Amino acid sequence: MGKISNAIEMLNYLNTGNKYNVKELSQKLGITERMVRYYKQELEDADIPIETFMGPDGGYYIIKTSDTYNQFNKYDIELLEDIYNNLSKVNYNNLDKLQKLISKIKHLSDVEEEKSKYFITNKIEDNSKLYFTLNEAIINKEKVLILYKNLKGVWKERYIHPMHIFKYEDRFYVTAFCELRNDIRHFEFSRIKIVKEK
Repeated sequence: MGKISNAIEMLNYLNTGNKYNVKELSQKLGITERMVRYYKQELEDADIPIETFMGPDGGYYIIKTSDTYNQFNKYDIELLEDIYNNLSKVNYNNLDKLQKLISKIKHLSDVEEEKSKYFITNKIEDNSKLYFTLNEAIINKEKVLILYKNLKGVWKERYIHPMHIFKYEDRFYVTAFCELRNDIRHFEFSRIKIVKEK
């Protein structure tokens, strides 16, 4: 595939809501890891915000996924392939176009399968006090003082400006601007304690 095709294909995978590391995208697209980073930058230059989830299990993903894909299942594809085989026996003129259409639908079906693996949304129902505190801060555009436990198990105070709550692999996270790091980070709920300011 060409550069534009690769960039669109990468966007399709990221748009599933799944998180992919550079190596996974490299393998799926059949390109080098350096080119994956290049396409990420190109997509960001086109005002497509790609999030970077830091850490050993990190990767790229898009928070607000689009819902523009048609729904096709394996039975639809089997039916189309059966039609293709029957039409090929009578020398149907547009077999090549039908084959391209089936290939497109197969691709869309693969993307939908990836999309079904993960669920990222603001409409999360969690009865914890932490969830409601952070969600209220998002609504009111307020900052929150928290204690956050780093990977070494040390708790540190941080002022964060919550932006988005999402769930990944049965864990809740909040995306927020961190004043300490002067950057947007993702904070795992289980490592957060709300600090009540005096």
